[in-house]
This record gives sequence, structure tokens and C-alpha cells, in this order.
Amino acid sequence: MATIVQNAHAKGLAAISKDVKSLAAKARDGKLKPEAYPGGTFTMGMNPAIERFASIINPPQAGILAVGAVKKVPVEGKG
Repeated sequence: MATIVQNAHAKGLAAISKDVKSLAAKARDGKLKPEAYPGGTFTMGMNPAIERFASIINPPQAGILAVGAVKKVPVEGKG
């Protein structure tokens, strides 16, 4: 389950970034508390290590965005 940045709608980008970094550090250290999970509206899943993956929405959230790695591929040009 994803952690929640509380009151993100009222915060600037710098404050959201600070909260995300703090939550990530707590997750790595195994120190997240249950109150860090409920109450979200939208989930954003990012995993730059893989090209594609399927995300599962966390009810009662309204949406989810999954972002994978960018891969360079050759494209035949016109001309």
C-alpha cells in the first residue's frame, strides 16, 4: 500500500518533495506507522528500474498513475 502525502493540495512542490523524502526514509527504515496509509485520493507509482508494470488502485482512491522506465528505440524516419 502507498503512503500518503497529507494535504498535498495545500502545499507547494518543495513541501511535497520534503514530505516524500521523509516518507521514503521511514519506509526504508521500516518505521512507517499505520496512519501513513489511509486517506489518499490519487496514487502515483514510479519504478524506473523496469519498463512497464501494472498498478492496482488502493480503494477508496479515485485514480492511479504508473510510471516505468524510458527506453530508447529506433524509429524509421520519413524523408
